[in-house]
Amino acid sequence: MRRLTWKKLKRAGVAGVFIPGILLTWYVKTGKLDNFDEYYKAKMVFPDSGLVEMVEDGDTFDLRNGARIRMLLIDSPGRGKDGYKEAGEFLEELIKGKRVWLEYDRYQDDKYGRILAWVWINCESKPKFRDPFYMHLSGNRSREGLLENPDGCEKGELVNEKMIDEDFAEIVKYKKRGPLKYEERVEKLD
Repeated sequence: MRRLTWKKLKRAGVAGVFIPGILLTWYVKTGKLDNFDEYYKAKMVFPDSGLVEMVEDGDTFDLRNGARIRMLLIDSPGRGKDGYKEAGEFLEELIKGKRVWLEYDRYQDDKYGRILAWVWINCESKPKFRDPFYMHLSGNRSREGLLENPDGCEKGELVNEKMIDEDFAEIVKYKKRGPLKYEERVEKLD
């Protein structure tokens, strides 16, 4: 069976919302992912890093492999709103053409099929991220949030945080959802 990629599926006209599911199913069916509980190991679906090819706006961008990334916990102005162009230009200057490192949290994708991630730049080496489900303890209990940069990215920058700090985005929290890894850290900027 030939290899499926984000780009091939997009070119074939597959709606973005279906791409993560199709890729994950392909991974499981071909035996490339033996343990379904470890689906974050499917780097085709959840890459650990990538080169930024296109910035859509102040909170969404595409990697060179075609994966669409939506930054966790932030929202920048949408099309037709004040600050839309400025937020997108700032993010483009910050990350376009550069390698970004993606750290996953308890929520994987949104209703549009975009991968949700914390985005890191300028890391010294490959960062050692906590497990995507690090925050969840049991029931409605969660761990304390993370305040420090991960090992391997001590001098790096958390792009989600930078967008808030530079006033190009605001914090967005969804009701009835558990806290995210860096939520407490980012909220300190308000």
